[in-house]
Amino acid sequence: MSKTRVFGLKNCDKCRFALRKLINIGLDAELIDVRKTPLTIEAIEEMHALFGDEVLNRRSKTYTGLSFSEKKLPKIALLQKYPALMKRPVILSILHNSIGWSDDIFKEWKTLF
Repeated sequence: MSKTRVFGLKNCDKCRFALRKLINIGLDAELIDVRKTPLTIEAIEEMHALFGDEVLNRRSKTYTGLSFSEKKLPKIALLQKYPALMKRPVILSILHNSIGWSDDIFKEWKTLF
């Protein structure tokens, strides 16, 4: 099985918690810090295709601090310019994908693997 990719930030508690939980259920998972390893256009497009506009975290401090004109930019351009705007974590694997982290999302992963 290929590696499960957890896209987020290394200092994000939810991202670290999700990674730890996925590893504990036996997945070969890695955290990809989107500030350290910027997302490619293809990766952003894939995430947007999977999750739609949900991939953009409109409640983040980064988003609320943007100018009106910046908020009008296409989602993909915003995520490329400001990787921290991504709702975290985005978890991608061959068998399942999810965005965000909650007990319900963990239950989904646990039943699949």
